[in-house]
Amino acid sequence: MKFSPEQKKEFVNYTVGLAAIIAIFIVVSGIVALNKEGLKSFIYRHETGGALAYIVLGIVATVVAPLSSLPFLPIVSLLYGWFWAAIFSIISWGIGSFIAFWLARKYGKNIVRRFVSLERVEKIEARIPKEHFFWTVVLLRIIIPVDALSYALGLFSTITTREYMLATIVGITPFAFVWAYFGSMSPKQLAIVVVVMLIIYAVLKERLRPRNAEMPH
Repeated sequence: MKFSPEQKKEFVNYTVGLAAIIAIFIVVSGIVALNKEGLKSFIYRHETGGALAYIVLGIVATVVAPLSSLPFLPIVSLLYGWFWAAIFSIISWGIGSFIAFWLARKYGKNIVRRFVSLERVEKIEARIPKEHFFWTVVLLRIIIPVDALSYALGLFSTITTREYMLATIVGITPFAFVWAYFGSMSPKQLAIVVVVMLIIYAVLKERLRPRNAEMPH
């Protein structure tokens, strides 16, 4: 299948952005591993404040593109344990997603363009199938950045707020627990996992890529 220059550019930008976040994630994991005791000592003195700061950061990062709270997850996993790191992430991403959805639904494109690329939001909306909408949203939550999808659904869909939030929580929960657990790993273990994930991603991408019908010779 041939891709247009625009599709290639979009794919490259997405891949580079994802690679950058993963690289920062691994680097932060290494820094955390080297400074465990100091970080633990700090959080013992600021336990509640540290959790609230991460939640607020996650909310802001979800509403304002292209920020991401994911690189901070290794720190939170070390300080609070991977389970609570996942819970904090679900809370922050869930609240941030609701805010983005509500802003788009209430104020429309004029407010959305202040936080995220309107062109990007429209492209995402065009790819959302109308059948099995609830489970489609759940699946998209796993593979599309939270901010852009929230704005797209708020602007263009007829999904209710209740259905939207339920689909959001169902979709982000596995993602939050997986990445929180990754954040508790050593940099070497994490690097191995990332390599395996990239291989699986490449294989699945190749298998799921639509094939052109055979051209007559």
